[in-house]
Amino acid sequence: MPKPQQSLSRFVAELEAIGQLVRITDEKRVDELPALMESYSDKAVLVEKVKDCDFQFLAGAYCTREQYAHALDCNPRDLGKAIAGLTIRREKPVLVDTAPCKEVILKGDDVDLTRFPLFLYHPYDGHAFIQDTNVVSRDPETGLINWGIYRFMYRSKNETNVDMRNDSHNGRIQAKKYQERGLDMPVAVVVGGPTLDKVASMYSFEGVDDWDVLGGFYGQPAQVVKCETNDLTVPANAEIVIEGRMMTSEGWVYDEGPYGEYTGTYGSGLPQNCRFVVDCITFRKGGIYQYATIGGLHPGRTDLMIFDPTIEADIYTALKTAGIQVLDVHAPYGGSHNIVYARLKVRGGGDAKQALALMLTCSRQWFPKLAYVFDEDIDIFDDDQVKWAQAWRYNPQVDTLVIPDLNILPLDPLAQTNHPPVHTPKAGFDCTIPIVGDIDRFSFMKASVTPPVPQPATAVPALTEAALTEAMAEYIRQSPRMWGDILTRFAGQPYPLLYRAFGNLRPKLGRVADRRPQYPYTFADACFVYEHGKG
Repeated sequence: MPKPQQSLSRFVAELEAIGQLVRITDEKRVDELPALMESYSDKAVLVEKVKDCDFQFLAGAYCTREQYAHALDCNPRDLGKAIAGLTIRREKPVLVDTAPCKEVILKGDDVDLTRFPLFLYHPYDGHAFIQDTNVVSRDPETGLINWGIYRFMYRSKNETNVDMRNDSHNGRIQAKKYQERGLDMPVAVVVGGPTLDKVASMYSFEGVDDWDVLGGFYGQPAQVVKCETNDLTVPANAEIVIEGRMMTSEGWVYDEGPYGEYTGTYGSGLPQNCRFVVDCITFRKGGIYQYATIGGLHPGRTDLMIFDPTIEADIYTALKTAGIQVLDVHAPYGGSHNIVYARLKVRGGGDAKQALALMLTCSRQWFPKLAYVFDEDIDIFDDDQVKWAQAWRYNPQVDTLVIPDLNILPLDPLAQTNHPPVHTPKAGFDCTIPIVGDIDRFSFMKASVTPPVPQPATAVPALTEAALTEAMAEYIRQSPRMWGDILTRFAGQPYPLLYRAFGNLRPKLGRVADRRPQYPYTFADACFVYEHGKG
């Protein structure tokens, strides 16, 4: 079971205990932080002292499958399956009177974003960004809470821009409702949080309050606390909360970005977004300021890997619902969730192609751009096995599925625009063995598995060559046998004797493909065996 609501500092201690965190005790300047993050691309890094800053600095706290597995209490291979099981649960929140994030409350002239460690992350960024955030808002029609991940570009000590330009996001949908009413949208920005909170924030459902979803991930009601300057609530385990207004009445008219995106590129052009005005900042004394690793030299191993397990969950659920026997789904490092693999137990001739069509269309309408399906004997978490199947089981002429005009992420450089809707063709690759037509499936079987070592149950008395030849002949008369069967049956006999006895018998033997049609199809529906009397 995943862990219940916990503080970020507690989660950091757990990451350190499992070897997933590097602690830096020496004081560092803010301009040294990007290089530190890049140096530990496969770990979280906690800087205890940042010059001219009262906060500890944390980055990379959800950049590996092991970190997610710890948060979800599951095997790293099963992240998608685990999340799929949590998204259907609901727990109503509990309002508490106060929380550690209320230890310091700043309003009016005391509001100053430069209290946080601000720095240039990528060389061509438009400015410093506050970007490991969960942005809380309330639907003006239904009153339901929504929270999602958005970034904020610094403008002044009490102003930023907020990147909320995608029409399919609930935050943008709510913001447009406020704009239509000539109103600004109240917002609470939670900076940082345990990984379980981050994963939960990726899920919103029509007619469901996001705090109910968060409680479902905890397996118990989420504790929330009221904001100081608006009627919003935030999780009681927050370290830092920035309260303010998204100036939706002004419209999406302020230049924002560019920023080194999680894709490893800078997106396209100069987006137009809304201005955000800060009314209040609250935080825990000595709290942790969390920052998301994004892009850089290892774009697949950053905190924006948060999409990977959620996309795996979306695809796993869709394939299961469609009646396809899916075993695993994996968004590999480096693919930036635009490449996804699925391992299937293929039962029908159309399973693979139907799985590909679902994979390319079922997750948030964006991901992935490239989908691959493999048979059950391929470990899709093993890059060598994946490449082997691509090399020997994929036929470009018949195993490529291209679907035109599907939605893609606006950050994709191919879009050449920063504002949706944007689309491109997507492709699926069937790397499974065909199960229809006159296909010799045996020829596709992996030959890389080491055969079992025959072990005699007890001490075996040595036979003469003549006696072993006759015993071997009788064994083959009973049923067709593979050579491995013969070795197992006569284990313990000296191997020179075994091979001489077989040599004596060989002129009387023939070979045949022993076909055993089965449904569901298996990889052993044909094997070449020795039969007696065929020579």
